[in-house]
Amino acid sequence: MADPKKETSIVRKSIVFIAMGVLAIGIGSASRRLESRVAASPDFVHFEASHVHPAALTPGGARLLVVNTPNDRLAIFDVTGTHPVKVFDLPVGLEPVAVAAQSDSEAWVVNHLSDDVSIVNLNTRHVRATLWVGDEPSDVVFANGKAYVSVSQYDQVQVYNPSTLALIATIPIDSRMPRALARNADGSRVFVAGLHAGNRTSSLSEAEAGDSLPAPNPPMSGSLPAAPKVALIIQQQANGNWVDETGKLWNSKARYTSLDADVSEINTTSNTVARTFGGIGTVNFALAVNGAGTVAVTGTEARNLVRFEPNLSGHIVDTRAAFITSGGAVTLSNLNPHIDYSVTPGPASESDSSVGIPTGAAWSADGQRLYITSLASNQVAVLDPTRPNQVLARVHVAAGPTGVVVDGARGRLYVLGRFHNQLQTLSTADFSQIGIAAIGFDPTPDAIVNGRKFFYGGFTSGHGDQACATCHIFGDFDNIAWDLGNPQGAMQPINTTGQVDPQIQSSVHPMKGPMTTQTLRGLPPTGMFHWRADRVNLDAFNGAFVGLMGRASSLADSEMAAFDDFVLPLVHPPNPNQFLDRTLPGDPGPSPVPSAKRGRSFFLNVRVDGNVLTCNNCHASEAFGPGTNGQIIDHTALQEAQDMKVPELRNLYRKTGFTDLPGAVNKRGFGFTHNGSVDNLFDFLKFPGFNFGSTQTVADANRRDVEQFLLCFETGMAPAVGFQITFNGPNDSDPTTVARLDTLVRQAESSFCDLVAKGRTGGQPRGWVYVGGGMWRSDKQAESDIATASLRALGGLGSELTVTGVPKGSGTRLGIDQDRDGYRDGDELDAGSNPANPSSTPANVAVEPATPREEFALRSIKPNPFRTDLDVAFTLGRPGPVDLVVYDVLGREVRAVARGTRLTAGPQSLRWDGRDASGREAGAGVYFVRLRTERATWTRPVVRVR
Repeated sequence: MADPKKETSIVRKSIVFIAMGVLAIGIGSASRRLESRVAASPDFVHFEASHVHPAALTPGGARLLVVNTPNDRLAIFDVTGTHPVKVFDLPVGLEPVAVAAQSDSEAWVVNHLSDDVSIVNLNTRHVRATLWVGDEPSDVVFANGKAYVSVSQYDQVQVYNPSTLALIATIPIDSRMPRALARNADGSRVFVAGLHAGNRTSSLSEAEAGDSLPAPNPPMSGSLPAAPKVALIIQQQANGNWVDETGKLWNSKARYTSLDADVSEINTTSNTVARTFGGIGTVNFALAVNGAGTVAVTGTEARNLVRFEPNLSGHIVDTRAAFITSGGAVTLSNLNPHIDYSVTPGPASESDSSVGIPTGAAWSADGQRLYITSLASNQVAVLDPTRPNQVLARVHVAAGPTGVVVDGARGRLYVLGRFHNQLQTLSTADFSQIGIAAIGFDPTPDAIVNGRKFFYGGFTSGHGDQACATCHIFGDFDNIAWDLGNPQGAMQPINTTGQVDPQIQSSVHPMKGPMTTQTLRGLPPTGMFHWRADRVNLDAFNGAFVGLMGRASSLADSEMAAFDDFVLPLVHPPNPNQFLDRTLPGDPGPSPVPSAKRGRSFFLNVRVDGNVLTCNNCHASEAFGPGTNGQIIDHTALQEAQDMKVPELRNLYRKTGFTDLPGAVNKRGFGFTHNGSVDNLFDFLKFPGFNFGSTQTVADANRRDVEQFLLCFETGMAPAVGFQITFNGPNDSDPTTVARLDTLVRQAESSFCDLVAKGRTGGQPRGWVYVGGGMWRSDKQAESDIATASLRALGGLGSELTVTGVPKGSGTRLGIDQDRDGYRDGDELDAGSNPANPSSTPANVAVEPATPREEFALRSIKPNPFRTDLDVAFTLGRPGPVDLVVYDVLGREVRAVARGTRLTAGPQSLRWDGRDASGREAGAGVYFVRLRTERATWTRPVVRVR
């Protein structure tokens, strides 16, 4: 057990809360994990993959499968007892976001970063096969004897034979980023929701909008100079007309059609899209179908047709659910009917009841109730589909709820708390907590965990339903543009320090026009922020919590620092258009086919700007640069109305799908440049200031090459990261498979990634990490390093071995020492200690008879507030010593109810009688109760009233 002196010093750093305010914080204020974690984590890379269906029951209902996303594992819980008990976990691919049970003995885990699906044998407890599906898969569902996988960056649903893993069909989806999947009861239909479905808005360029923009509302301040010419956001209506916010027609300028396919229905016999449904949401998160065939969809509808920040303040999106009957009727339901958006900010009571970022959904067993997780407010909202615009109940749950599973047979809800990697169990009868447990070891650095709530939390907005993540979805973007200008604003000074262009303006106008939402991934090397470089750093965005989010005040400095700690480590995933060896497609020599290789050479070496500058001079790409030198270019050089910063190029491949041509049919309404009005990179490269060749034919060929290079632009993460190969015996010497492994080894030797191997040999889970020179180190210290060929040979039928490329620096943790305690995982298993708990090592474990390991569970602390006695109920997975210590708000020990008291396994309870160590009655106020076992620690605030 840990040094109690160190614990006391930690408690003394606690903030002194007002008594009832502490209780209002709820579960989120409790210790954020049941197993230890270190603060500094150089072996952790912050991808922030988003959960889709992070938990699922097996068909027989005996087991609950839960993804441990930060540790890249799948946890399996036995739910047949009084509370869920984790029986084992196992490694899968990188950033698992969804799981589904194909049978009681097999599970499919969708690995968002690895671009594949892990096929798990639940009996042997290992990955038996790896199915590569394509860039950023999001979900899987089984229907009509087939497996359906959504592949978000391909805009596809792929259909597989679950037995042979053969591809049966590829179904194109008319929506960007198809994500959540659900099936109806008989499996004849599969439904898919588009995450970036859009809302049929688009952007007219400055030239197209001309002088015909609507008059600003509110009117422009008389103290401002003339506003620059800007673009205009328009929206296509159900009748096909394109209008602006005033209703003015723009059909002559927008001669294309915007699709509205928020949800697609797939016929599982023909494997084709039978119907689509629109008008549901700009961003669609969750999907669920009840026994009657009613489809529930949750999401947000952007109000980006509305111009100007003052008109959007506190009301950026509407949060809602939609119900689609089997007959095709769609009913929308406002999840925040209590909010009065005309008064911003609203009262605390309003914010406390708000629902925002509705990430998960599940129907009750009888199909009469829908449970929705609210990531922004740490709640589960309960809906009746027959009573739209009403929320029957709001239940406070574990912090960061991203998924919910209904266990109808036991009357339970299982809620996954993403912030602290927890599984919470609630009773469906009264929503009381049955238990809460760690999903498993969480390697996320403390700074990221502590800052996450400021990014997703609705408390950062005026009504409790919006957050930065509302538009910067999971740290990325929403694929649309917004006009967040302010006609009543002031000219904003620009920091010109280090800028080389002498013509740039010293300030920018507050009426900036439409700007597409930018990603928050990979910010540190990009220089100043925003398209116009009008934010010198993240702290400069603090005013947006008031001006845009509608909050009464900006964040405190410490809160903004925590926000920065979450955002700044975010990274881009690998570019899927690069090859596994980090090279580019295309012929380097002359060829009529566009070539990214030739494009890169042109980009780096040919002077296109005034015969002086290469593309690379501004869009720095060497040494895996971000594509920007951080400089501001004056508007005259750009031939535009405003100065702009050189933008980064690392996510251009995610912005395709818009065509500005008569008769075109588009999945999205925005493309490239600051306002999204340029539909393709080839046309952008026709900018008059660029010289791509002496003739039109030569110039266009060079443009096509550069376009291909830009779509393959380096993201800073090698394509080898996440890539997996499973050796199963028959393929151990397969030339193609061996060649892929050789490529991974070369990437590791080049320091682009680390390599790990995981599998089950000799009936035991095993791990290895590549240490160079063709050698692999095992998870048992006494074993010698082995060569790559010997490692491959370990793979066999029933003892498959999976090799994974992982981020540089994370190989030791993911391969042989997951909890970073210096003891290798295999040695810990042999000694009987827990390789997923740094407090449990071979040096301090008492080996006990083999029994199913249970997780520690804190069941309740009640009553709270209390007057006389406080009962602490919990469950021990095995016999051992227990401490229960009470501290005051200054961290001083008030009473040790138990210290080293040895208790038996099973349900237990301890009682504090409200007295201090001398027997005197403790006064009214806030106290902290800390319960500690050999395997876990839990701290909770309690309030005593007199």
